[in-house]
Amino acid sequence: MNTETIVHKIVAEHGLKSRGKLFIGPCPECGGSDRSDKFNIRLDGGFICYSCGFRGDIITWLRKRENMSCPDAHDHAGRECRQKDSCPVAAKCRLGNGNDTSPSRPRRPKHRQPVRPYQGKETVVRPIPVVVPQYPKIEWATWADALVAKAHEKLLNTPEQMAYLAARGIDADGVARFSLGWLDHQMQVSKKKIGLPIEADGKDKLWVPEGLVIPIFDTGGAIHRIRIRRSLEARKKFGPNLKYVWLKGSGNMPMAIQPVGILRGALVAEAELDAMVLALSHPDILTIAIGSLSSGVDQELRNTLEVVPVILASLDAEANSRVAIENWQHTFRHAKFWPTPQGKDAGEFFKLDGDLYAWIERGLPSAPSVPPVPSKPAVTPLNLPCQDGAFSPARKLNGGGGGNKDIGGNDGGAGDDVAIQMPLTNGKIIYLVNKRGEEWERLTKQTLPVFTRCEIEALKVATATMTAEERNEAAMAAIDVKEVFGGYIARGEFYAK
Repeated sequence: MNTETIVHKIVAEHGLKSRGKLFIGPCPECGGSDRSDKFNIRLDGGFICYSCGFRGDIITWLRKRENMSCPDAHDHAGRECRQKDSCPVAAKCRLGNGNDTSPSRPRRPKHRQPVRPYQGKETVVRPIPVVVPQYPKIEWATWADALVAKAHEKLLNTPEQMAYLAARGIDADGVARFSLGWLDHQMQVSKKKIGLPIEADGKDKLWVPEGLVIPIFDTGGAIHRIRIRRSLEARKKFGPNLKYVWLKGSGNMPMAIQPVGILRGALVAEAELDAMVLALSHPDILTIAIGSLSSGVDQELRNTLEVVPVILASLDAEANSRVAIENWQHTFRHAKFWPTPQGKDAGEFFKLDGDLYAWIERGLPSAPSVPPVPSKPAVTPLNLPCQDGAFSPARKLNGGGGGNKDIGGNDGGAGDDVAIQMPLTNGKIIYLVNKRGEEWERLTKQTLPVFTRCEIEALKVATATMTAEERNEAAMAAIDVKEVFGGYIARGEFYAK
């Protein structure tokens, strides 16, 4: 383990905040309020508390805070002893000058004691933060839409990048569903033209790096954020540690990919590409990409997570990730750590020919009500017939949903009695069946809002002359009637204004 990894672990465990090249917060030794900035630590391990005077380097930290011996601390941090010649116990130390002729004592194992919990007012485990939604400006969104469209066309004509994505489980259909793109060169865009303010540094251009363009859409299908995964070649030129770049002007909500089947659980990943391959691999999960381990979710998404049967937290099994997983479990009692059997994430597991569907299925509490998808990603979303506006819960979200494809055929085949559960953007759930049959009767008796294809057609006719707002109100009224009275919608008549 190197010094930077240890420092990041300290930062995560004690809730320190980044400020320039420092991490600041209440002192783990003497405590302090959660607003305190008395304790500072650098990435090289140097630290100081301006309140109690606790200071030193990473070796000091390991010896005093984690109760390691001097040689154990050096081994743990991967550092050589720089005081071999001046240390008074060098002759007896295994890292010393080797002049000691007495029998050497057995080497004590590393990590012989766990890290002492923080004794201040804060605890290590914290609730997932609630994100207050911030939306991009219209000028930025208009420009971003054009950028995503142009980058998408470029990606479709860049075989090596398509092959890279396919190796991670995202084939051509997946690329289309999520509107992924590729920029083969960086660019500078006028901030004024896209509605961005000029900041204190005076720079009037927005840097758009080359790389894989990952758009994130809101629940209405509008562009919300853009993240770019810089290519290895670009990182070799400069910024080797700058792998991902959020474009300024983006919104702040995480990617949330709604299930195309029944909502049986949620799966949380860190990276958007991992969330995509997971969504493609199983139809019955709400897939969320948090972007970074410290990120939260908005209140609407949090409300959904409160009621899903299970939350599978598939984050890397590293020190920082473990803290994040504990935070998720602290916030949601039905969340559990669900690492991939091989590899550090879903993309690597796919490369190793792992069965993503089977792995996800093992974490879900109930048996699927629709036939399982193949173990390799199935990318074609299940579309709804004859629906638009308020009656289209499968509206575009992160590139998926919508359309005019039938649920089943008209020949009374096997698909007639399969109910499709579709979550609406307001949190309600409706059930869709092909015709009025046994499944329709069963769900109606349970006072669930179930609609046949003909009922949807009747509603579409009845609301054809309404405004969008009136259609929304009519849709909610129809669902309420179904939930209270049940019944079948046999006809639809034009609404006369």
